[in-house]
Amino acid sequence: MELKKSYLKFSKNFLKQEEMDLIAAKAFKEQNKPMVGTFCTFMPQELPLAMGAATVSLCATSDETVGDAEKDLPRNLCPLIKSSYGFGKTDKCPYFYFSDLVVGETTCDGKKKMFELMGEYKPVHVMQLPNNPTTKEAHDMWKAEIIRLKESLETQFETTITEENIKKAINLKNRERQTLKDFYSLGKLNPPAISGGDLLKVLYGSTFKFDREETIKEVSALTDKVMKEYEAGKKLEQNRESSSQDVLSVA
Repeated sequence: MELKKSYLKFSKNFLKQEEMDLIAAKAFKEQNKPMVGTFCTFMPQELPLAMGAATVSLCATSDETVGDAEKDLPRNLCPLIKSSYGFGKTDKCPYFYFSDLVVGETTCDGKKKMFELMGEYKPVHVMQLPNNPTTKEAHDMWKAEIIRLKESLETQFETTITEENIKKAINLKNRERQTLKDFYSLGKLNPPAISGGDLLKVLYGSTFKFDREETIKEVSALTDKVMKEYEAGKKLEQNRESSSQDVLSVA
């Protein structure tokens, strides 16, 4: 278990960012930089990044505010929607509080209603998703929605998003995605180097960091450290008999 202990402090650093979300968000806003809240991966983060904004996920996972949400939303909606709306309504989520704009997508009827009501508390832009991902008409529609989002951001924040800055943001996000992909590919190792739970902690915690370049450096360093120690023979302890071996022995 030496490897697990050696990198535990790194995963704690990422979780610490989540625990100190109020401080982190406040510090970012004190730099007079915009923050855009999101709910789904459909939203092209490159556009807000191209104007110097931060993007942060507003999807909630706690049932703390479900009761508040059910005062406005039907009780039979999914817990994710009620939790997310409840945290926004009650201002118990510092990221929602500091978000200057919320970008949503029409991923389901429940979220459509949530965004409609959420517009009473915060400026909301909703992207219309095509139902078919393969046709030319669907591609044209999605391109138009991306352009509409760009124009909405420019209007909301009184700025101009240049093609040059979009290219830089695309490059940054692609490097970040590759870095995170390299990290969670550690899960393919057999025997394992780290647990799936600890992989998730780092990946989830990375979404609460605003400095993308720093995130890339930290995650890359962690990936290298885990691999070097793994290659040196430090691996998680394995069960004496795997479940597959048990099945074979019974057969």
